[in-house]
Amino acid sequence: MRVHRLAMVGCGAFAKLYHLPIIRANPRARLAVACDLNLDAAKECADRFNAGKATADWREVIGDPDVDAIILATHTNLRGELIIPALQAGKPVFVEKPVANTDAEMVEIVRAGRENGVPVCVDHNRRSSPAIHDLYRLLEKARKGPGGHLPSVDRSDGGQRPAMPQEKQTQILIRVNDDCRSWVDWALTDAEGILFAEMVHFIDVAMWLMTPSPITRVFVEGSAQGNFALTMRFADGSLATIQQTVCGHFDYPKELIEVTANHVTLAMEHHVELRQRGLPDEPFRRTYPFKSINGRLENGGIEAFHLAVTETFENTRRTGSPPVFISPDKGHAAHIDRFLDCIEGKGENPCDVVDAVRVTRVALKLLGSVRKEAPVEISERDWLVEG
Repeated sequence: MRVHRLAMVGCGAFAKLYHLPIIRANPRARLAVACDLNLDAAKECADRFNAGKATADWREVIGDPDVDAIILATHTNLRGELIIPALQAGKPVFVEKPVANTDAEMVEIVRAGRENGVPVCVDHNRRSSPAIHDLYRLLEKARKGPGGHLPSVDRSDGGQRPAMPQEKQTQILIRVNDDCRSWVDWALTDAEGILFAEMVHFIDVAMWLMTPSPITRVFVEGSAQGNFALTMRFADGSLATIQQTVCGHFDYPKELIEVTANHVTLAMEHHVELRQRGLPDEPFRRTYPFKSINGRLENGGIEAFHLAVTETFENTRRTGSPPVFISPDKGHAAHIDRFLDCIEGKGENPCDVVDAVRVTRVALKLLGSVRKEAPVEISERDWLVEG
């Protein structure tokens, strides 16, 4: 088994919550270097996660012969400046979303990857969520099948009424419950706000579910800092709507994705449960395991998740300790593992930089829409990624 020596560049809250524990738990990975502009933060992570080195200079990471690949989890102000020389040095890069702030920088990253034959993987980790993988599979089955079985109320003469063109479209609704108190200040004060920093996850999911139909028009109502609704229209007339709030409670389930197609309804709730109606040979409900309080593994779906959250708050009242964060499997660990497979030539890149460029371009168009308070068109040119 090959063990990949990884450098963690950016040792902030997200890296400590997700990337660093995932690296430590993966027998195929070892943390070789912890790097942060704050050297004390780098040293803390090096000690906590058994890295051999700590540094405040990311340039040292690129030239380090003991580093095979880089995990980049800084603010988006450090992207191409690090990624391009890393690729030139032959080091693959796993980078947090969004891939960059500007189109020009993204194109330069694509060019460097192609010229050097070295992969860049973007952490659109929902692509590696077990629940969303099943959602994608059931959606494909619904589209290719005869259509959902007849409902309890049928006025279509047993499905014989002439079909409307809308019946072949797909409708996607994504509800994102968020709590601005859980965000670091820069995400709330940047001009791009959460609309850019976070929505790329859900834009990517919608685009992935709608492959290969491209988006042709977008519109946003609300504020880029949070509390907005955005609509994306696809070439076949299908629509995806994302509704986001920053005034919710962090410990209520964050993500609900509902998809309808060919008279089949699918609902994925917080990566712990997937429900469907219309596919007679598929179960109504699937559940996915998550870690509860004290690391206990649960697999009882959304009800078990609510019970686990209730348990941690009751424990807080008894002991005075802070609540335990109950996190479902959103694909973080699997995404890094698939990145390692890609490096070894054993699988496809789970989110190639070209896909991420298209997603980020849509996010930039959405920013344009919220600033103009008007719809923004997306042309065929926006889907071409040169480099």
